Amino acid sequence: MKIFLCSMGVLLLSESVLAAPCKISESVYRDTDGQGFELVFGAAPTGSPLLATVTLQHPKQVPLYRFDLTQANGYGSISLMWRQQPKSERHSFRLNFFSQAFQSATPGVFGREPQAPKYAFITDLASFDYYRRRGAISNSTAPYLKVVLWVHDRCLNNN
Repeated sequence: MKIFLCSMGVLLLSESVLAAPCKISESVYRDTDGQGFELVFGAAPTGSPLLATVTLQHPKQVPLYRFDLTQANGYGSISLMWRQQPKSERHSFRLNFFSQAFQSATPGVFGREPQAPKYAFITDLASFDYYRRRGAISNSTAPYLKVVLWVHDRCLNNN
């Protein structure tokens, strides 16, 4: 615990002490381009082998995509599996996490991380969105997803 004394004798706590722990599975990440997209992580269904669920949403189109979150044994790589396809045709997107200093922060075992990392990077999701929704974008739908970098915005339990 970091405690600092100021000249008035008042104790001040550092920001890291004040922030409540927030697991990835309880987090919301927003797009770094500021287009209004959010990745909302949630608990896996009871009895499921999945580690979490993820919903990609936008105020104009909720939900845009729903994913199952899985982690490979031995490698530690985390993937998002798009739910709307039959299992034989499922699209998978690699999900990597980075610290505020842009150092790798992908947890070796999902769910054991003490705090959700600052940034998330999802490979190929923007191009998938473009080819999936091209020709269907209008003023009433979410714009194309152009971002691959996401920033931790808030914890669902500690808004």
